[in-house]
Amino acid sequence: MSFAVLPIWLFLGSLLVAPQLWWSPLLGLRVDYIVYPMWVIVLASRGRFGEVFRFRTQDYFFLLMYVWIFLSVMVAGLTDIGQFYLVYYAKLFLVYRLVSATISDVTDLKRTGYALIALALLIAIEGIQHMNNPEGIGWAGQSFAWIDGSASSIGLKSRIRWIGIFDGPGVFCVMFTAAAPFAFQYMVSPYALWLRLVAAVGLTFPLLLAAFYTGSRGGILATAAMVGMFIVSRFKISLGKLVLAAACGGIALAAAPSYLTETKDSNNSAQGRVEMWAMGLQMVQESPLFGVGKGNFAVYTRKLVAHNSALEAMGETGFPGMFLWIAVIYMGIKHIVVRLKEATEPTERQALLAVLMSLSGYLISSLFVSLETEIMYFLLGMTAAVGRFTTQPVRFTRKDFMIIVAFQVAYYMAFKVFIMGYY
Repeated sequence: MSFAVLPIWLFLGSLLVAPQLWWSPLLGLRVDYIVYPMWVIVLASRGRFGEVFRFRTQDYFFLLMYVWIFLSVMVAGLTDIGQFYLVYYAKLFLVYRLVSATISDVTDLKRTGYALIALALLIAIEGIQHMNNPEGIGWAGQSFAWIDGSASSIGLKSRIRWIGIFDGPGVFCVMFTAAAPFAFQYMVSPYALWLRLVAAVGLTFPLLLAAFYTGSRGGILATAAMVGMFIVSRFKISLGKLVLAAACGGIALAAAPSYLTETKDSNNSAQGRVEMWAMGLQMVQESPLFGVGKGNFAVYTRKLVAHNSALEAMGETGFPGMFLWIAVIYMGIKHIVVRLKEATEPTERQALLAVLMSLSGYLISSLFVSLETEIMYFLLGMTAAVGRFTTQPVRFTRKDFMIIVAFQVAYYMAFKVFIMGYY
């Protein structure tokens, strides 16, 4: 473990493994009071603390997004929920900035990937053991999650979950979806054959199996998409073959067990999601500028959150808030794409593709679950770091503006049409 990324190991350990929530020697420990001061000390000792305050375009978009969140909360009326989210997004911004400042080069980027793989793999082993425990109890004493009867169609009688922010199967699955691409990178050349086999059997398989054991519809589909992206990147599939593969995938999805594709079920889980999507559209139609205020989605519906991160951002902070949310992600992806064009060293290219696929998998999962968690902004911090060591400056252009607006309009209209057809 490198001293440079030690804070990242501590942060991810407190987030993914979270021993302070279940292991008696550390139970109740305020890890924030340890992790963040140590993170600052390590950055200062490396002479990189100043990087926290050196902003680029993506960073300014994040700052503007926070300002808009603040305005949405104030316009809606400051409540305890609003105060919580103002503090929460300040913390997410801090995580994003610290990760960006910590990763100074490709070596640090790879080391960060090691940490994510190792800790997610540890919890994948926990999940596999949990599924096969006759008593149905995990390491933290957690039981299985609720399960729809139709899950038996894919061979599941139980669904695993973890604790803290991962106590829901859908969010839990994202841990493995985000980590898997960092394992994929070692399954191709220039890595030695023995390492490829270890990566396939010892890393990738447990992560994918644990993702399956969560029984999360969206998570399983997102993980399958990650596998597809890996195949495309590995074999350099042409556009024509990619279109054919997508068509075959559509046919396979149509023939897949209903548990993965149904939009209505006996427990009203799928229906509830669509209902919340409709409510998100209603919110922004009523208040297109500021939405209903950050954190007020469940207050507005008196039932559930959006189960879709983009619609939640739109409903709670209006169209401008959604634009800024997309812009932060867009600029992060642009950093990776620009650096991929510059990179000539094969292992660097694989590391960059791992970040891109991980963020993509997270965003696909966010179509089905509200995922404004530390993991998303940790990954965005990695993309911001990449923007710091690109040779070519990454600028925000008028074309980029038009792409984001077009995507936002298309996203809104797609869900509008879907919901109208659904009802």
